[in-house]
Amino acid sequence: MNTNKFIINGIIASVISFVLGNLFYNFLFKTYFDANIYATDFTTVKWWAIIGSVLCWGFLYAYILEKAKVTTVAGGATMAFTIAAIIQTTVDLGFYAVSVVYKDVNVIVVDVFLTACIASIMGAAIMLASNKKKA
Repeated sequence: MNTNKFIINGIIASVISFVLGNLFYNFLFKTYFDANIYATDFTTVKWWAIIGSVLCWGFLYAYILEKAKVTTVAGGATMAFTIAAIIQTTVDLGFYAVSVVYKDVNVIVVDVFLTACIASIMGAAIMLASNKKKA
């Protein structure tokens, strides 16, 4: 594994995750999530944890796409979408089973879809950056 490529791709994916996550969850779908989740006090957001989370998310995709030897933008987008759908469904169902975060299962469907869309764009960006370096 090329360490420099891994770090650059991880950072690119992390930035995309942060920007799109804020766009989707804090602006475009904020009203929906405010109405459909019980955790509504966002004044105590821990930014260090959000930054740590998007870094882990970005580096996870950089690692998986590298190890899977994905070479195309479409392949990166598809694999990242699939991985995100599986991971986020696992996490959301786990939260739903043992906590009172979501008001109903429909919120899980929306969250999984949005997360998978963000991941798909991250995967495509990773492959664009990887392919640009080869040229």
